[in-house]
Amino acid sequence: MEYARPMTTVRALVLERLNEPPRLHEIEVRPAGPGEVRVEMRAAGLCHTDLSNVRDARTTPLLLGHEGAGVIESVGDGVEGFEAGMPVLVCWKVPCGSCRQCSAGRRHLCESVQELAEPRFFWDERPLPPLLNAGCFSELVVLPAAAALPLPDQLPLEQAALVGCAVATGVGAVLKTAQVEPGSRVGVWGAGGVGLNVVTAARMAEASTIVAIDPDPIRRELAVARGATDVFAPGTEVSGLDYAFEAVGESEIMAEALGALGTGGTLVLIGAAARDAILCFHPRAFLSKQQRIVGCIYGSLDPHRDLPELLGLCGEGRLPLDDLVGRRISLGELPAAFVEPPSEGVRTVVIFE
Repeated sequence: MEYARPMTTVRALVLERLNEPPRLHEIEVRPAGPGEVRVEMRAAGLCHTDLSNVRDARTTPLLLGHEGAGVIESVGDGVEGFEAGMPVLVCWKVPCGSCRQCSAGRRHLCESVQELAEPRFFWDERPLPPLLNAGCFSELVVLPAAAALPLPDQLPLEQAALVGCAVATGVGAVLKTAQVEPGSRVGVWGAGGVGLNVVTAARMAEASTIVAIDPDPIRRELAVARGATDVFAPGTEVSGLDYAFEAVGESEIMAEALGALGTGGTLVLIGAAARDAILCFHPRAFLSKQQRIVGCIYGSLDPHRDLPELLGLCGEGRLPLDDLVGRRISLGELPAAFVEPPSEGVRTVVIFE
């Protein structure tokens, strides 16, 4: 197949093979096609999903990154409402609007999310698929126009980038997936970028008890500042919860969170577990207590309805962002962060120069 030229050469982080550290390479990015936009990345968060794909990617090579913000560089034919220089949030899960789930009003369960019409990224003259249709660890990305959401001018891009995954997933898990009721007892295992937003959303939902469990004392302090009523190090016994959120991705912690539920309680699984991970539990006790286990992707959000609302809350200060930004690194420093993830702060953010 012949692909249109010219292309633009940029630096990007490529996972060449499973279980090997990703490396920076020069790749070529094709111009935006009809219904697409090309975005200059300005900031991208290093999420656990990116790290776990070194182990779990379905295909390699793979262009990594999915949580980011940038500015419109150019638009393809038929695209309206965007112009060069406009700040946008990358949305990595855009419903198709026409599958069985979308037609039934369950857009968060879309069976055929929007993708590029044809390859736009190339490495070594071969098409390079982007992680989650995003590929944010590249200086330029091409997206379906629906995957670029305009950002409020007052939000710094290094903070706004985190709305695209950490904020959306954590807040949505509480308000959309679990639909936590006022007066509920809530616990979250893991007080990172997602877990801290679980705490904030539980406070917004007027939960009476909000427990955060994390080994890092600084993150426990951040959880208190966001509204946690109790914070503990791992290993502390917790019981009687109505909702337990597991944001780590480890089977042992999932089982611990399940054991902390009371009658009628719900365990919400958020963390990116290994594909071969197995969760073991006692089904007799589970059914006797009439409990539930629910999976959560992207906070069960309908992005075009819910993300603008979240961005508005961030702009008003009701959803804090500044405490999420930890170490700021350059794209050149990103490969080392996969070998030894930085321990400072909550979310490592790549700043594109």
